[in-house]
Formats: sequence, C-alpha cells, structure tokens
Amino acid sequence: MAEMGVIPYSFNGITEYPRSQPLPTIPGQAQGVYITLHPDIVDNISMKIAGWFAGREEIEIVDVGISDKQGLGFLIIEWLECEIDQLFLAILRDEELVGDYTVYGRDLEV
Repeated sequence: MAEMGVIPYSFNGITEYPRSQPLPTIPGQAQGVYITLHPDIVDNISMKIAGWFAGREEIEIVDVGISDKQGLGFLIIEWLECEIDQLFLAILRDEELVGDYTVYGRDLEV
C-alpha cells in the first residue's frame, strides 16, 4: 500500500511530466523556483526538466549553472503569469537529488 503524502514521481521515475489542471493565473507576475543540486547532476536534471516542460510557453528555464562560492549546481525556473505547479513543488520537496529550493515571486517588466 502506498504511503500517504508521498509523491510517486521523481527525476528518475518519470520521463514525461503529468500535466495538471490549468494553473491559476497571476497577470503581470512571475513565480519562480531556485533549486540547488550537486554540480555533477545539474546538467542532466536541467535537460530532464526542459524536456518535461517543452512546449509550455508559460514555463521558462531562466538559468542553469554552478554557484561561485560553494560550487553548488543551481537551476532557476519561472512560471510566467501563472502559479507554480504544486506537483512540481511536491517533487522537489521529496526528491533526494535536490539539496534545497526556494520559491519567489516578482513583477514582470511592462
């Protein structure tokens, strides 16, 4: 029996991201996620996520790289004018490969 509260998805477990219900819109706003990863896997994970969200114009990978001070891998993703998919946040919360993540919001430039 599946454990309650555990998301049955992970970076290694799915090749195609399950599309959720339409996301609530937030005109003029972007919501983003800053994700830290081990530097050895950041490229593979960013390619997988890019594949998950290919063709979804509302989701943009802003940057991928290695941090200057601690050498951590990072990935920045933004949802433009809609809320972040809660399934994606649940995957980040439960995924062992994710060192940490933070969610932010910002105004889109006019």
